[in-house]
Amino acid sequence: ATAWTFYGSVGRAAGDGIGFLPIYLGPTLMIALWWIVLRKMLRISKRNRITSLADFVASRYGKSALLGGVVTVIAVIGIIPYISLQLKAISNSFTILLHYPEIVMPTKVAAQPVLADTALWVALILALFTIAFGTRHLDAAEHHQGMVAAIAFESLVKLLAFLAVGVFVTYGIYDGFGDVFARAAAEPKLAPLLTPLEGVAGGYASWVWLTILSMLAILFLPRQFQVAVIENLDEKHLRKAIWLFPAYMVAINIFVLPIAFGGRLHFPAGNVDADTYVLTLPMAERQELLALLVFIGGLSAATGMVIVETIALSTMVCNDLVMPVLLRLKRLRLNERPDLTGLLLGIRRWAIVAVLLLGYLYFRLAGEAYALVSIGLISFAAVAQFAPAILGGIFWAGANKAGAYLGLSAGFALWGYTSLLPSFVRSGWFNSELLTKGPWGVAWLRPEQLFGVTALDPVTHTVFWTLIVNLGLFVLGSLLFQPGQEGQSQAEEFVGRLLSEDIFERSGRREA
Repeated sequence: ATAWTFYGSVGRAAGDGIGFLPIYLGPTLMIALWWIVLRKMLRISKRNRITSLADFVASRYGKSALLGGVVTVIAVIGIIPYISLQLKAISNSFTILLHYPEIVMPTKVAAQPVLADTALWVALILALFTIAFGTRHLDAAEHHQGMVAAIAFESLVKLLAFLAVGVFVTYGIYDGFGDVFARAAAEPKLAPLLTPLEGVAGGYASWVWLTILSMLAILFLPRQFQVAVIENLDEKHLRKAIWLFPAYMVAINIFVLPIAFGGRLHFPAGNVDADTYVLTLPMAERQELLALLVFIGGLSAATGMVIVETIALSTMVCNDLVMPVLLRLKRLRLNERPDLTGLLLGIRRWAIVAVLLLGYLYFRLAGEAYALVSIGLISFAAVAQFAPAILGGIFWAGANKAGAYLGLSAGFALWGYTSLLPSFVRSGWFNSELLTKGPWGVAWLRPEQLFGVTALDPVTHTVFWTLIVNLGLFVLGSLLFQPGQEGQSQAEEFVGRLLSEDIFERSGRREA
């Protein structure tokens, strides 16, 4: 639950009503499958000493360094919009809070000098904090128990802050849920938000694909894999997570609609960004302490995501992108060095700085063209490309490296064309006719209406095409090409050998 949940859910609900729910229905449905899917991923990872998402994919397909590098590139580029979302949330909320008691929306970031931009300094401070907190030493198992404890604490902080503002808006400004919903139903502009699917073209398709997208994201976002798999010390913890995680999501979302409708009713002129209602409603009512608590909660949500995400990405960049290249440069003679700890930590630290600066660059170039949730969905669609290679890899012995490479490459290329490119077009970096007329005037190549499909919203359109092409090439490549001997043995390891709990427990006792 990042700044997306803390600020963005209210912003999306203010425009779509209960249309924000699929983002949380998906994880709830996937968590019901965790005892089958995630438990298997856990056992595979512990047995093979997996250290990252890229390492998982590379290990499954014959320990392929090429695939590990491809996954790392996709993860880094795909997560940059999501990191920019956190920087945008922190920067905007800080700027708004500085103007208290007036409610002033932040100026366009492009109008500010770079050194005067709060988001840049936020990125640098977070980079330094993450370096100090997450790269002090190397752990062969990549466990960061102190980080996990800190993230657990900030999860309570952001939950309490959101519940506090929810109670204040629902029972302080208004007279409870019934009063808020009755007032919303009486407003012609708000009443349709209570039944968003009626008469909306593609409404059901959007719900289905957003649910699928969020189901995949809860497994394959690098930070989710880091916390759920790499940092896991005991698979029995899954039993608690299966009921506690959905309970947490219910708790942090129960007041989303009252705050969203309360903000629309309180600011009817529409001059206040809906993403900021969580903060601006307490400010409008002169609730200084509550506004400060909200800011701290939002800061906790954003920084928690950035810290875990950059640690996970820096591990992937170091182990699966930079070090394989350096080890091939014979003139460096790295194989003759007795200790590479300093080099590995240095690569990870620079990777953290680079990822955060790239996140800031995206925020500067394209972040203002979208609301918070829309930015996050771009990243969700990117990490969804891992689904065929990983899920197919752990349940289908016939999956091989060629299929995984073809599927990942094509899916990622389509994601860049149908999702990332339009974000730069909307920010003015490319001619808008690229979206309306297509490249070279070819209408069926329009990025958001590919091959003449016009009935889908941009996110659904991206997910539909990328996953169909990705899955199709994954299956086709796996059927047409034969795996190598190592790939075949890894397939047996991932698919067949860890299916029963008895096997896992016996292997654990042998290793002990």
